[in-house]
Amino acid sequence: MSYHIYTMRGIILSERPVREADRIYTIMTRNLGLVRAAAIGVRKEISKLRGSIEPFSLSSISFVKGKDYWRLTSAELIRNIPAVPVIARPLALIEKLVQGEAPNPELFDAVEKSILSPELYDEMFETNLVSKILFHLGYLKESDMALGKKSLIKAINDGLHNSHLT
Repeated sequence: MSYHIYTMRGIILSERPVREADRIYTIMTRNLGLVRAAAIGVRKEISKLRGSIEPFSLSSISFVKGKDYWRLTSAELIRNIPAVPVIARPLALIEKLVQGEAPNPELFDAVEKSILSPELYDEMFETNLVSKILFHLGYLKESDMALGKKSLIKAINDGLHNSHLT
């Protein structure tokens, strides 16, 4: 039986160990949305995937769709993303807010552009990234994006409250 291989860029949001040498990764992709995929034997020292799919990295990833779940077949690291709180919190928010596999290329592009931007440690970075995430998921209006810092934070808090996460 042959499988179709899907290859695309993905942002690794998190991982959790399974069995002795496997991991399940949560990956945000442009074409498939939020994917949970198994990497078999990735915790072994000889694994070729090991350094390419660590949390907080942007990678080119190949998947196959199995009967019950996605499997990672290969990965190539594009760029490590600093695991600092101003990035980790918004990426964790994506994992909480996005359910299932639904393509959202605008969200992926906005997040990718933000995390690869040179203004990474700007004082408004986290606020701006969270507002982009909430906007693309429908919790903020476009007019909210142009608000000042205090008003934008209030709009974000209202959006999070409306999502029933707070």
